[in-house]
Amino acid sequence: MRCALLSSALLVAAPAIAAEAPDPRVAGLVASVSEERLGHLVRSLEGFGTRHTLSATDTTGRGIGAARQWILEEMRRSSARLRVEFDAHAVLKQGERLTRDVELRNVVAVLPGRSPRRVYVTAHYDSVARPAGADRFDWSQADLPAPGANDDGSGTALVMELARAFGESGIDFDATLVFATFAGEEQGLVGATLHGKRAAAEGHRIDAVLNCDIVGNVAGGDGVSDASAVRVFSEGPEDSPSRQIARFVARQAAVYVPAHRVRLVARHDRFGRGGDHTPFNQLGIAGVRFSEARENYARQHTVADTADGVSPPYLARNARVVAAAAAVLVLAPPVPGVADERGRPLLDRGPTGYDARLRWTASPGATAYRVVWRPAWTPDWEHERAVGDATELVLPGVSIDDFVFGVAAVGAGGHESPVAAYVNPPRPPVDVLTKPTGP
Repeated sequence: MRCALLSSALLVAAPAIAAEAPDPRVAGLVASVSEERLGHLVRSLEGFGTRHTLSATDTTGRGIGAARQWILEEMRRSSARLRVEFDAHAVLKQGERLTRDVELRNVVAVLPGRSPRRVYVTAHYDSVARPAGADRFDWSQADLPAPGANDDGSGTALVMELARAFGESGIDFDATLVFATFAGEEQGLVGATLHGKRAAAEGHRIDAVLNCDIVGNVAGGDGVSDASAVRVFSEGPEDSPSRQIARFVARQAAVYVPAHRVRLVARHDRFGRGGDHTPFNQLGIAGVRFSEARENYARQHTVADTADGVSPPYLARNARVVAAAAAVLVLAPPVPGVADERGRPLLDRGPTGYDARLRWTASPGATAYRVVWRPAWTPDWEHERAVGDATELVLPGVSIDDFVFGVAAVGAGGHESPVAAYVNPPRPPVDVLTKPTGP
């Protein structure tokens, strides 16, 4: 084990976080995202009339059966490198939203990497709408019009376009990419839940889920428009793996899509709502949700959710943000381990009792590491140090009580993993024994 030691003088002059140098291959992949193709995909998805999970599966050009077959064939055509299959599940009638038994089919395209660890880019392709003039859903009427152009035709188009762009890129990725469009989201995240459980049972390691849901509208229902930003939601606590993915997205967007702002939202999802990253979070998998900057609720779950409410240029910018994050995630090494086998952080006060000593386990493929830290009441990393191939660092005179620390792995190509943060584990409740009182 090699240990790096920084002098106090260097710590005083610690610079703000600097952006890493762009990789021309990633920049080319990001630039290859086509707004024209995205617009075509959204219009095609709207053209199925409805993609309700319980809608017809045996009609030509209408219903969820025709839609999922088209998605499957379109992604197969887009790149020979993709392995595209249905992920099918037999689901029983349950609750008010699944009014009959159904065979639910997710569409999953796998782009194999050199390692089995996985990064997911996801959306849901099903749609739902209230009957015209009604203020409630009638879940039994599955063939009513439900164009779903933005919710979530926009996210589905984004996933399909990135599957094409990554498949055609010619880049040899370290991690495996999975482009998944789920069904049953509107019935309670059914497709994502079943897929996540199956992936866990099969032993797949999933490093991140980038879920894209309602990502194409510019004009909010309150009359305010914003085509300059995208929101990224992530569950807490503040240094959870999901929050590190969100920070990572913002860092990569600043390098590859600098004109488009990433607004990080310290919340699992919109208030009181959820998306297809949720079941993965519940399985302990890091995942975030991308959503447009301004929403128009009057065009969600209604017949008004049509393609004229989706801006292909804005959708393309959001897609490029997702593409940049996904590309670096699958090129970079996995995050280093910062806890021991019992989950205790490898962070202590060093031999003096007044320094910060950080240790971590080596990450496969890493040639260097980047250590970051910040005051414990601020949300973003403020200081960093490149450490070389060491697996230990001592920061003299830095209190582990006053700062939060993390470390990222850097590969031979300069690509960085997300940060693994040193998290202070919760202390168990104190169990105090008392002597019975009374007569």
